[in-house]
Amino acid sequence: MSLMSCVDSEILRYGSQVTIISGEERVQTRAFVEPLRYRNKIYIGGEYRPLGVAIREKYLYIGRPAYRLHENRSVIEAHGERYLVKRSETFFVRDLPVYEWAIMVPYGAEREDDYDADP
Repeated sequence: MSLMSCVDSEILRYGSQVTIISGEERVQTRAFVEPLRYRNKIYIGGEYRPLGVAIREKYLYIGRPAYRLHENRSVIEAHGERYLVKRSETFFVRDLPVYEWAIMVPYGAEREDDYDADP
């Protein structure tokens, strides 16, 4: 079994049911969706802040490479929640896509990084 088919079968076997919404297109598939904890802040440019100061929740998505995600446009529905894709990339091995990963935030929540900068 190749690496690509192995990763794909594991996502299908152990991933959660998700819906990817990009524009008018809705696709149901399986993927891993989990919160990013404090230890992962280095990967998303976060800074430690006391609780209650700002909404800082971020979530990790790992899914099949057949479904590409679009930053600030793709919405993921999983576990009864909706998330907006803020950053996404495809992981390749020898020019073949293995999986798609993304950093997401709760959909519709005003995020600290989304505020307009003061003039």
